[in-house]
Order: sequence, then C-alpha cells, then structure tokens
Amino acid sequence: MVRPQKSPKGLFDPYYVPEQLLHRDRELDTIDGIYSDSYEEDYGVNCLVHGITGVGMTVFSRYFLTKLIPNRFDAHTVYVDAKRKDLLEIVAELNDKIHRETNRPITVAFDLDVLWMQFKRTAAEAKKTIFVLDNIDETNEDVYLKLARLSKEIRASTIGVLNSHDYRLLTKQPATDMAYDFEVPLDTYTQSQLYEIVRMRVEDTFPLGLTDEVVRYVTDLVCEFDASKPKTSIEALKALWPLASRGQEIDSDIVRSATSNITAFGLDQDYMEIVETVAMNDFMTLLVLEAMTQHLMLYKTETYIDRKTLNELVLIKCEELGIKYARDDIEKSLQTLIFQSIVFESGYSRNLLYVLTPPEVLYDAALSMRRELSRRK
Repeated sequence: MVRPQKSPKGLFDPYYVPEQLLHRDRELDTIDGIYSDSYEEDYGVNCLVHGITGVGMTVFSRYFLTKLIPNRFDAHTVYVDAKRKDLLEIVAELNDKIHRETNRPITVAFDLDVLWMQFKRTAAEAKKTIFVLDNIDETNEDVYLKLARLSKEIRASTIGVLNSHDYRLLTKQPATDMAYDFEVPLDTYTQSQLYEIVRMRVEDTFPLGLTDEVVRYVTDLVCEFDASKPKTSIEALKALWPLASRGQEIDSDIVRSATSNITAFGLDQDYMEIVETVAMNDFMTLLVLEAMTQHLMLYKTETYIDRKTLNELVLIKCEELGIKYARDDIEKSLQTLIFQSIVFESGYSRNLLYVLTPPEVLYDAALSMRRELSRRK
C-alpha cells in the first residue's frame, strides 16, 4: 500500500480518515452487505453505530461514507457532526448539505420548521441518499428520530453514531424501536491491534518516525490505564509529534510526560509509602527495584528492561554486597512489585518490564529504604 504524504493532519484533524481501516473488517462487511442490499432493492435502512468514547466510531462511519460508498454505490452522502450543536444548527446543516449535494438552489431561512420542510422536500426528491448523524446524545436524539422516520418514507438510509451509554438510553424509547433496523457495536481493540493502529498513524504522520519500543510503550500505557482506545493513544502522539518533528530523541521520560493525562490515577499514589510498606524487612525486593530503576535511569531510550538483564544486574549487586543470590527470590520480589502496581509487565510479553513513575523517584526510595534496613541490622 502506498502511504500518503506524511502530515500532522493524521493527528490533529478530528475527521481524518486513514487509507486503510485496520481490524474492523467484520463490522465493515456487516454494514456494507446490508446497505448494498438496500441500494439494490431500493429501500432504506437505519443503523446505529455505538461503542465507548474514543474507540473510533467517527472514523468507522466516515470511512464507510467516504471510502466504500463512492466505490460501490451511486448515492448522495451527507455527514453532520451534531456535537455541541442545537437543533436549529443541525437541521440547517442537513438542509445546506443536501442542497449542495443535489445542486439545488436554497432559500435562506432561520425557522426550525421551515428549514425542516425545505430539507424534507429536497431529501425526498433526491435519489439514493445516505445520511450520517454523528455524536447523537440526549440533546439531539429527536433530530435523529425524525431523520430515521423520514428515511423510511423516502427510501433513504441513515447511520446514527453515539456512545454506548446514549445508545442504551435511546433504544429504550418505543419510537426508536420503529426507527432503526440494526446496530453495529464497536469493541475496544486488543493490545496487538492497537499497536498496529498506532504504528500506522506514526508512519502516516511523523517525518522521522518513532522507534518500535516507544510505540509499544505508548500502547502499553493506554491499554493499562484507559482501555484499548485509538483516541487516547493519538492524544499521546500529539504531544510527541512536535518534538519528533524537530529531530529530538524520544526517551522514556518524554513518553511518560506525553501520557501523564492517561496515567494520572497511577501517579497519584504515594510511592515512598508504598515502597516502605512492601519492603518492610524485605531486602531483596528493594534490591530488585533499585537495580531495575538504576538501569532505566542510565539508559533513557530503553523504556523496558527484560527479566534476563534484571537478573544479571541483581546478581552483580548481590556479589557486591555479599548477599546470597537466588533467582526464585528475585521473581517473588517482582511479583510483589507488580501486585502493588510499582512495576508493570508489558502486554506484549511478560519478559518486558516497565515503570510508570520516573525511575529516579523509585530508585531514591528503594535506596533509602535499603540503607535504613541495613542500619537496623
């Protein structure tokens, strides 16, 4: 596949549509098949696309509207984003776009009923139209219901896009049951799927790219703290883009800063207190944390440490301090640190370990506690 010229549009344009929509083949096949049948048999269908916020509902609907429909159907397409718009604004935009799509003159009006009648008349005269109303919620659901009922009369089709919470509320209404025909629920992505999506967005956007390890680290943090949502990972990429574009090397500190909004809950913990609690009379746990964070401090571009390297570093420290080395003890210490959410295992491999807190903070806490335990003995 030939990728488009790299542009920050892929990060900063809320309506950006990639050339390829990854890991939505099943959902696209479903909606494509149903709309193909309706087009060929000349009847309209209404669909509700829903999922948790940030999972890619807008991208999904716009991809179908702008990439698939033009190649498959000779149909008019109208997309309206209803977010933060009142009813008059939504109907006015529907009216304006259907007139432009059909090349018909429009009469200026500022009355909701007049605008709706203009829209209804032009939409009825148009042949084969698919309307997408994005960001449906309790403030604009009446417009969707009117549009869906109208589509039944004029043999048009609609796609309503909304989050799962609003979907549950909307579909409890008896009127809605008569208005829509089927739903397309969008699940969150698996960690490997999200990684591929983030990697593709980086390749389409960043002039100098990002290392695989940085992309993996961003994805790990998103999956750990905010489900597997493309929107959250793209927010992190927005923060990295200007730095990478200037040629600055992206290290683990920069990634942690870029994802601080995602990981705020984890960063609220008192790590000094947690380290003190888990390490009470547990010299080896402190030694493991000290060895791991010291390595991450020295090699800022390494966002992970593997278990083999960690074992080797702890062995060296044990020899320096005259402590008996036991690999099983290291694994027990790691499990303690993981259970307390001080250390995390990568979703790609249990062999890869990372921290959320700046390693300097954890290193100082571990070193201070280890020395305190030594004095007590």
